[in-house]
Amino acid sequence: MVQRVKQMQDEGIEVLGLTAGEPDFTPPKVAEEAGIEAIRNGMGRYTAAAGTQELRQAICEHIRQDLRLAYEPSQIVVTNGAKIAIVQSLLALVQEGDEVLVPTPCWTSYPEMVKLADAKPVILGCDERNFPRVADLEAQRTPATRALLLNTPNNPTGAVLPEALLREIGEWALEHGISVISDEIYASLVYDGATHHSPMAVVPGLQETSVLVGGMSKAYAMTGWRMGFLAAPQMLATAVGALQSQLAGSPSAIAQIASVAALRHGGEAREQMRQAFEHRRRRVVETLQAVDGLECAMPDGAFYAFPDLGPFLGRRDPATGRTIGNGDDFIEVLLEADRVACIGGSAFGSPDSFRISFAASDEVLEEALRRIAARLAALLQKNLSGPGRSPTRPGRKKD
Repeated sequence: MVQRVKQMQDEGIEVLGLTAGEPDFTPPKVAEEAGIEAIRNGMGRYTAAAGTQELRQAICEHIRQDLRLAYEPSQIVVTNGAKIAIVQSLLALVQEGDEVLVPTPCWTSYPEMVKLADAKPVILGCDERNFPRVADLEAQRTPATRALLLNTPNNPTGAVLPEALLREIGEWALEHGISVISDEIYASLVYDGATHHSPMAVVPGLQETSVLVGGMSKAYAMTGWRMGFLAAPQMLATAVGALQSQLAGSPSAIAQIASVAALRHGGEAREQMRQAFEHRRRRVVETLQAVDGLECAMPDGAFYAFPDLGPFLGRRDPATGRTIGNGDDFIEVLLEADRVACIGGSAFGSPDSFRISFAASDEVLEEALRRIAARLAALLQKNLSGPGRSPTRPGRKKD
């Protein structure tokens, strides 16, 4: 969808893009200036495969301050984005025949990452709050279960897992020798008093078995700088560092220097961006919730809304004649008829939904929301065929 939107825009077609998984802000000025100065001083050379000592120390300080966790620089591996941190963790932890539990809705790359590591992704649904249940994890556990992929705050739902649930999940994982790969890339983007908890802080024993993943892309709007990191037990961090030395060499020296500046001096810019997202998030969800029949939970974190199309499914769109069978059908109609681009829910394991990114300007959001609301209202006109149907998400359970 992102490619299609870019191609349409290159052809001069106006498209309001709500697909992006990246902030529409620039990095903190201190980071940009540090990067420019590093280039001028000829600092763009190889570093240690696991990253510079200075950046790994700054990451330890960041983790201690924001997540209340103590790691040593030798337990940190700086990676070319958080995505490769997850992949390399899987490559170090699992092998052919192993299974990895993946609660859904989830980021679209998770199952494919598990397959790249020659393991089997085991997909399971969440409850109506988009929280995984320990009972469901236990039901899917087998002797081959090696790891669990968690993401809080969550992409695509914005769900923030509560401390009590993380304690229950963490203790269960420890009891059964299951490593948790905790993707906390959106940790700093929480709203209205919500608190992000790392599973490792809630259940300290997980620090000896599991991996924390973070990065600069979301919190500091440094997506193109490709800076991620992982924190892990010493033996695992050493293994991932050795793996990275063969796969990628070292991360970008310039981006590492900029990242040190962002972590140590970019807090004010990070907070300003968070506040902007908090404002947009409420405007987006309140507009969607005002649409008759549409269900959309208020996200506690990240920068996505994930509406459930429920009663709109099975209805025929008057502009295109297309029957809306799932979220993918709906976003095709939005793109064709309204020039609004979103992501269909099947990409995240929840086909009856669609994802809206509010990492877009207020002006774009206002107009896009107006068009989305009008399209949904048109689907409910009485002269359209089909009464609609209730959501039927595979693997999803209701209390």
